[in-house]
Amino acid sequence: MFDQLFQESLIYLPDFQANAAPSSLICELVESLCLIDGEVLRWPFHLARMQAACQALVWRDVSKELPKHWATASAQMPEDCRQGRTMARIVYGAEGIRSITFRSYSPRLVRSLRLVEANHVDYALKSTNRRAIMECFDQRNGCDDVLMVRDKCFTDTSIANIALWHEQQRRWYTPARPLLRGTHRAFLLRTGTIFEDSALTLDRLSEFSRIRLFNAMLAWGEIELPMVALLPLTAH
Repeated sequence: MFDQLFQESLIYLPDFQANAAPSSLICELVESLCLIDGEVLRWPFHLARMQAACQALVWRDVSKELPKHWATASAQMPEDCRQGRTMARIVYGAEGIRSITFRSYSPRLVRSLRLVEANHVDYALKSTNRRAIMECFDQRNGCDDVLMVRDKCFTDTSIANIALWHEQQRRWYTPARPLLRGTHRAFLLRTGTIFEDSALTLDRLSEFSRIRLFNAMLAWGEIELPMVALLPLTAH
C-alpha cells in the first residue's frame, strides 16, 4: 500500500514547499490525519507535507519510516477508534517518528469568529508549538474562534483554513498565503473546488456572503457561517 502512496505523494510535494522555511527553533512537527471507519483520508497529501517539511528543515525523510510505525500503532488502535471519525496524530522530529496516537473526533461548534491581527504569527510548518496561535485564540472575546489577519489579509482560524463565497463570481476563494498549507486545502485546490486569491483583504468583505472552515478532520461544508458571524478586528 505505502509504495503506491509514496509515488502519488511526489505529485503533491510542490503544494507544500512554497511556505516552508527553515528554522532552528522548530524541533517537533505533527500530522493530524482523519480516519473514517479505519480508512485514512488523503494519505498522499500528508506524506507530501511531511516530505516538504523534512526538506525545509534539512531533516532526513522520516515519512519513509511510516509503514513500520503505522503497522504497529494501528494494530493497537482502541476499539472505539475503528468506527466513525478518528484522528491519528503523528509526532516526529529530526531523528524520526516519535509517536502515533488515535482518538475519536467530534468537531467543535463554531458559530462566530473574532477578527484578530496576527502579523507576528509564523506557522508555515505544522509545529507542536502553537503558542502564538493560542495567544490569538485567547483574544476571541466571547466568540467561538478567531480569524487571524496578517498584513491586512485573511489567513486561517486557530484550527482551520478558510474559503469565502463570492456571490457574483459563484466561486469559493481561499487565501493564497495561509498560515499553514493544509492537506484538505491542497486537495480542494487540486480538484477545482476552491481557488486561491492573493488579496482577500478586510476592505473586500462586502464581496462575500459566506465563509467555510475546513481542515484534515472537517468535511468540506461541515462548518459554514454567514459573513455577519465575523466580528470586528482586535489588534495584538
